Amino acid sequence: MASDAMLAAPRPAPAGSLMIVLEPVSHPELGSIHIHEKLFAIGRTEAPFDTYPKELAADLSRRHARIFCEHGAVYFAELGSTNGSTVNGVPVRQAITTLHSGDVLGLGKALTYRVQLERGALPPPQVRLSSLVLTPEGGAARAGLQPIVVTEFPFMVSKADDTFARYRGAEPAQVNYLSRRHAHIFLRAGKLHVEDLGSTNGTFVNGARLDEHAAALADGDVLAFGGRYFVYRVGLEWEAAPRDPTLTRIGAAATPAAIDADRTTFVAAADSFLDIFCVDPGPERIDAPPAPAARDDASGRPRGKAAAMLAGLYSALGGKRPRPVQGLRYRAIAALLLVVLVASAIQRATSPQREVENLLAAPEYAQAAAGADAALAGDPGNSRLKSLGTEALLKARLPAWMAALEAGQFQRAARQVAAMRPHVRNNPELAPLLDELDWIVALQAFVAGRGGAQAPSPDALDAARIEQFLRQWEEGNEAHQRAFETMSAHVPAYRDAYAGALSNVRKLALARGQA
Repeated sequence: MASDAMLAAPRPAPAGSLMIVLEPVSHPELGSIHIHEKLFAIGRTEAPFDTYPKELAADLSRRHARIFCEHGAVYFAELGSTNGSTVNGVPVRQAITTLHSGDVLGLGKALTYRVQLERGALPPPQVRLSSLVLTPEGGAARAGLQPIVVTEFPFMVSKADDTFARYRGAEPAQVNYLSRRHAHIFLRAGKLHVEDLGSTNGTFVNGARLDEHAAALADGDVLAFGGRYFVYRVGLEWEAAPRDPTLTRIGAAATPAAIDADRTTFVAAADSFLDIFCVDPGPERIDAPPAPAARDDASGRPRGKAAAMLAGLYSALGGKRPRPVQGLRYRAIAALLLVVLVASAIQRATSPQREVENLLAAPEYAQAAAGADAALAGDPGNSRLKSLGTEALLKARLPAWMAALEAGQFQRAARQVAAMRPHVRNNPELAPLLDELDWIVALQAFVAGRGGAQAPSPDALDAARIEQFLRQWEEGNEAHQRAFETMSAHVPAYRDAYAGALSNVRKLALARGQA
């Protein structure tokens, strides 16, 4: 069984267009997958995987991974699937990696493919999409919402992009219904599609919320993002394939006469798939189920520690109940044991660990961090206290660090990290987390100082710094990922700061490749 997932390129394909072939290694009978698409979806309900035997398809998640082409390179984006993915045997978890000819790609536990990259010319399309026009629909059209004209794809919907962020002053609650990586609109098989990126409040086409699948868009569809404010009527403008694919198509030809150009948001530059798929939601925290209560072997009834100890006395007597003459003595021993247990329970309830837990629940994060630090000074091997101290310190300090970073106040962000350093003395587990925060501050300060990640290098020193950051990222990839998982588990908003840093790493890598 062979599959050929074809995509008519949005502009005439030059000689040497890239084709990706996935040759099955684990199950040769499945046939090769030939990909001409810029974006290829991998999931158990996506073609051709939905035609695989049930036991093989079930090994994939619904949104398992994506393969995409950009700037002449091929990338694999793992989307946090249940059974994971590997490249040449190395696990790839919620990350992006480059694919090369000869690589062995593992999807889940049952499917492996050998990657082959081939060059070949594709026939140019007869017609192509000139522009997507999103016209505000309903009440939103009277509330200052501007039409959007998109002429290059993919286009990412994000509350951080000025296309939507400009409304934060007038409609802050509506903008917050959007996610930073909410959805993206792209071309596939010559048709326009929209895919939700796991947003909190969803993407809707004609009133139906999208699931894990991308949906094709037709002229006249109603497209909505998040709440009831960002609702648009879809308009598609088609044209014959241009002779010169480098011509910019923004202007009157791409803008219907009914739209006021002075009150329209024009988007003439494509977004990057590297940004669209750079980071997925962090791992969910799964609490272990409570341990079953101890049960008396004879009765099957639950028993506490006191009952267990009394049962131990009973066993020590050979399984015989005490004689009446000795009953008072055993009752006295049992009473003494109960007093000891109650005293122990009271002591545990007022122990430093319990105090830290209570402060975390309050929540009084700064006090909890200080309490955990003081308690660890006298009990350095207490792993539970270390975990509580890490959680408390991150919740107390990370929000201020993120605010300083977002504001471009890098010295203030560095001081926030320095203020956390004394806790490392009693809790060494914090050291790699703080190193990660310092590294992100240095990266973002460097990018801001040079005028952006994709600005040309003014001198050899700048180029050397770029190489240094990229080398640090590649050599410490697993450490970056572990730090991300820990910090985003305690402070979910940290994902946005990490995504911003990862986006700049990708842009620096692209800028280096184009230099």
